[in-house]
This record gives sequence, structure tokens and C-alpha cells, in this order.
Amino acid sequence: MKRFIIGLPLVLAFLFATGCGNSQKSTSVPEEDIDTVIVDSDQYVRFETTAGNFVIKLYRGTPLHRHNMVKQVKKGVYDGQLFFGIERGYKIQAGDPKSKGARPGVALGVEEENDTIQSEINPFKYYHKKGAVGQASLRQFDFSTSQQFYIITGIKSNDATLDACEKKINKRYFKAVKDSLTQPYAKDILEYRDKGYKNKISVLNDKLNKETEAIMKTRPEFKYSKAQRKQYATEGGAANLDGFYTVFGEVIEGIEVIEKISMMHVDINSRPDPDVKIIKATLIDCPE
Repeated sequence: MKRFIIGLPLVLAFLFATGCGNSQKSTSVPEEDIDTVIVDSDQYVRFETTAGNFVIKLYRGTPLHRHNMVKQVKKGVYDGQLFFGIERGYKIQAGDPKSKGARPGVALGVEEENDTIQSEINPFKYYHKKGAVGQASLRQFDFSTSQQFYIITGIKSNDATLDACEKKINKRYFKAVKDSLTQPYAKDILEYRDKGYKNKISVLNDKLNKETEAIMKTRPEFKYSKAQRKQYATEGGAANLDGFYTVFGEVIEGIEVIEKISMMHVDINSRPDPDVKIIKATLIDCPE
């Protein structure tokens, strides 16, 4: 799988969001200020493509990623880009600025980006159900790319698969906490290694494991809800990505277009053949 890589930091915060707003349509970011942040609002983007149109809702509960896409759309970044990273019946990807006018056969989505976004991972609420929109991550896994995003079609998952995913997510939680506790001892660990103090490293590791376990007992263990399990079993998705990537939106219109693109013939670099282009991405009000 190309640069559709998983983000390590796991956000434990519980984020709350509902519908399209309290009683009114969402208000788009003012045209005169690309960097204006809408604090308490979902945002909606229509993508017109050569394969058809679809609309995504950007969650208010992931404000950094939501605002980033709003900003990219307002700047016209996605207009003219190509889809790539197609995995049949699983996901499609876009967001490489170098895809505009790219020659046939050229691999896309393989270069690092200078701009990044802090991960906003919350599998308790935002998970990789069918139609989920997520952001690709960098090699260090604690930041998302600023432009590359993907949309899930996915496959159905049974309880055994979801149980295994839960274990992986909780293992990541444990590692993230332990890593944070280990940072103050970085110099000591280097010194112990240089001097061959294996016993001191072992003692410190035991200490950190106990401290981590104590912290983990105060935090909720990740478990899929009945609703999540039902959705994965009946509609499908990509549960194996939960807890790793930031999910920041979902397709609310045109999921058939996503499925169509994901089932297209692709070349050796997972580009659709023929190319599928984003004609225009536009901010819109909350659809009725």
C-alpha cells in the first residue's frame, strides 16, 4: 500500500457532533478569508469528476483536518487532480498536486509534503465505515499529509476480525503512552546502551511498563460498539485502519461514484486506466 500509511498517535478525547447543525444550514468559510476557522460547524464539499459527482461532509469533531480541506478547496488545489492509489472494492485516493497533467504510467502520491496536520484519531466515534474519508499519514505517523485523502468502499468484517482490530488499537494506545513516558529518559537510555548497562535498561523498562499499565487503567479500553460492528458486518469498510488514520468526513451523496472508481482497471501504479480527474471541488451548504 503506497503512502496511505497509518498515523500512530491515538486521540483519546471524546468528540461530539450532530447532523448539519442545530437548526440551520452550515455556513461556509467566508470567501475573503481562506484561513478563517469555523469552530462549531460541519462543512460540505462537492467533487465533480469525470466519473460522476459526490458530496462529502467534513466533521466538526476533527477541526484541523476539516479546516485544512476547506482551505485546499478554496485555493482550488484539487481542481484538475487525478485519482490514484485505487484498490479494487477497498479505497480510492487523491490529493497529489503533481497529478495535474501527469503522463500515463507515472506513479503518484509517492513524494513527501512540506505541510502537515496533527493527527485527530478517534476510533470511538470516527471509524472506517463504507464512505469514510481519511487523510494519508507521514512516515513518522504522528502527522497527516496536508493534501492526500482517501475514501473507503471496503469489505465486510466478522466479529473475529473486529476483535483482532481492537487488540491492535489498544496495543497502539499502550505504546503511545509508554513512548510519552520514555521521552524524559532518552539520554539515560543512550548512556546505558553505550556503556552496556543491560540491567539498568531492563529495570527502567519494567518501571515504564508498570507506569503505563497504571495510566491505561484510568482510560477507556477501545471496544467497537454494537452499531459499529453491525455496520462493518452488513455494509463493510476497512476496520483494519481504525486507530491509525484520521477519519475526518464521510460521503453523503454519490457513494456509487466512489464504488465505480474503485472497481476500474488500473495500471501497475494503481492509477485508473483511463484517468479519472477531479474537475472541480466546491464548498456547498448542507444538502437538504
